Amino acid sequence: MKAIILAAGKGERLGVVTKKLPKPMIEIHGKPVLEHNLNMCRNAGIEDICINLHHLPYKIRDYFGDGSKYGLNITYNHETQLLGTAGALLPFHEILNEEPFFVIYGDNYMNFDLLDVKSYNDKKKADITVLFHWQNNISSGGIASFDKQDRVNKFIEKPSSYPKKGDWVNAGIYYIEKGDIFEYINPFDDFGFNVFPRLLENNYNIYGLKSNKNLIAIDTPELLLRNFKTN
Repeated sequence: MKAIILAAGKGERLGVVTKKLPKPMIEIHGKPVLEHNLNMCRNAGIEDICINLHHLPYKIRDYFGDGSKYGLNITYNHETQLLGTAGALLPFHEILNEEPFFVIYGDNYMNFDLLDVKSYNDKKKADITVLFHWQNNISSGGIASFDKQDRVNKFIEKPSSYPKKGDWVNAGIYYIEKGDIFEYINPFDDFGFNVFPRLLENNYNIYGLKSNKNLIAIDTPELLLRNFKTN
């Protein structure tokens, strides 16, 4: 299996912290978040990893190299102009080769068995499975509406107002079964805003797997101080 880990974001809301350090290199439990994500992939038997870079790319490339010390094969793409979360897949099209693959947001920490996502996708005969976790504050995340079988009907990205106190939020882990999604992706497309709605319009079966596993995000200085030890 293969995975692409998205690691190009600037992390501008973290201020001075990310001026000298890419957001995925912030440490938790003594390791960069990105390293935890690589270990999560390796534990699931995923050996071929694609990583997109933009902000301070050498910090990530110098630390992880070609991935051999982790038992992985890492291929990088440096985006001189920042692409969208979905557009970042396009430079890796030939490597992914229209086989099933995972997409993982490299600046979130979640200790999860990726094979559970694949098994769920197989059970549902889905084209794509999106992992969701419960979050009380949903203003900075993406939510969805589901039918009774947890098939996604609609994506709502970063809702400005919402009546509920909490909801199931996109955890940034996707299992994509159908490689032809590349036909629906443009370079600056985002998954939540553009690609997932486009795929739903084209009758893709997208399901949500809801997990109670804790996800640690580092989107703001407050979350950073609460959850992480930085260099």
